[in-house]
Amino acid sequence: MKQFTADPQETETAGQTDSERVTELGNQHWSRDKSQQLAKDEAIELSDEHWAVVVFLRKYYLENGLPINARETARALNQHFASQGGNRYLHKLFPEGPVTQGSRIASLRTPAYATDPSFGTSY
Repeated sequence: MKQFTADPQETETAGQTDSERVTELGNQHWSRDKSQQLAKDEAIELSDEHWAVVVFLRKYYLENGLPINARETARALNQHFASQGGNRYLHKLFPEGPVTQGSRIASLRTPAYATDPSFGTSY
């Protein structure tokens, strides 16, 4: 299992302006191919359902910055995907956790405390 620790002092972006976050995301040279390769490295074949989560995470980051903790992202994901089954649905797509694994595949910095095992437990 690939886990990354995040120091909140180094990863906090909530204070950034929208244009700074746009620049940061733009500097990543992100592409669907890059996410597909990252997913392949984690033995995940990206479906339309996976892409919906990846796009949501990138849009959420762009609008809100990096959350103070992973729970904030988990709540937002659960609310957005509630009609599909919420957390259970998301954990089926991302077995190591929608916040941790989803953020890696979306090429985003993992929120602080995302290495908590509860964000990676399968149902």
